[in-house]
Amino acid sequence: MPTVETVLGPIDASTLGNVLSHEHVLVGMGEDNHHYPWLFDWEQTRANTIRELTEARQGGIDTIIDLTTPDLGRDVEFVRDVSRASGINVIAATGIWRDIPRSFWTRDIDDIADIFVREIEVGIGDTGIKAGCIKVANDMGGVSPEGERILRGAARACKRTGCPISTHQWAPEQVGRRQLEIFREEDAPIDRIAIGHSADTTDVEYLEELLSAGVFLSMDRYPGAAGRPNWEQRNATVRALVDRGWAARIMLGHDYAPMPVLRGHQPPAAPGTTRYLFVTTVAVPALVSAGVSEEIVATMMREVPRRFLAGE
Repeated sequence: MPTVETVLGPIDASTLGNVLSHEHVLVGMGEDNHHYPWLFDWEQTRANTIRELTEARQGGIDTIIDLTTPDLGRDVEFVRDVSRASGINVIAATGIWRDIPRSFWTRDIDDIADIFVREIEVGIGDTGIKAGCIKVANDMGGVSPEGERILRGAARACKRTGCPISTHQWAPEQVGRRQLEIFREEDAPIDRIAIGHSADTTDVEYLEELLSAGVFLSMDRYPGAAGRPNWEQRNATVRALVDRGWAARIMLGHDYAPMPVLRGHQPPAAPGTTRYLFVTTVAVPALVSAGVSEEIVATMMREVPRRFLAGE
């Protein structure tokens, strides 16, 4: 059985269990967590993170794909520590999100690939923690010239290592189509790619076009946000794709992005169930009530993420 890299080291792919396809453990916009660490209450942040991850683990989530990149304040040592404390598997990402550093704007594409490959094969910084996924992002307005360089570097790193790619797209503008075009131009293995945030559209024909090309879809961002499909609409899109026979290429998630707690601020009141469990406690039961079988749910939550991560 193939292995998958987590922040605690490689694990047998058969032990991944229930997987959330697109999440974050800690996000620092502007990398403020690294540049201005005194702004934050790290004791409270750590306690909150461990609590939520523990609740997720106790609620039946075994693995989280953490698609936090350097420009989102990635801190794999923090993630390693809270993963160990909570008992949940966390897969770290290499790659770049939307805030592409200027050093990448003119960097040779093969050199970009080399950076990603190093984080996959050697480790992130000097931590020894290896990335198990490559994250890329293109949003409103499509793929910028700088974003295209990241896509091409990711494609080349994927070809060299077999490490899968998970994308951020702006689905209302069908940005995943252009991402796919670039991956094809680079001759990347299409079956190692997931087009993310795909539940932000209800255009089933567009999503089926992507699936027909051979990619996976991450149907995430549950429960939705203002101006985007709500969770019921997301479920309807998932069910439509399932009814068309695509369950074997669909994964589910939230894109939950918790921030560090600001120092001196009153700790937030104890919330209800962690958002990491919305899919399994609300969306999935509704899908089952609508006629999606438990077997298909298990396919989307367990089998598909395993095949995506391990290349099975």
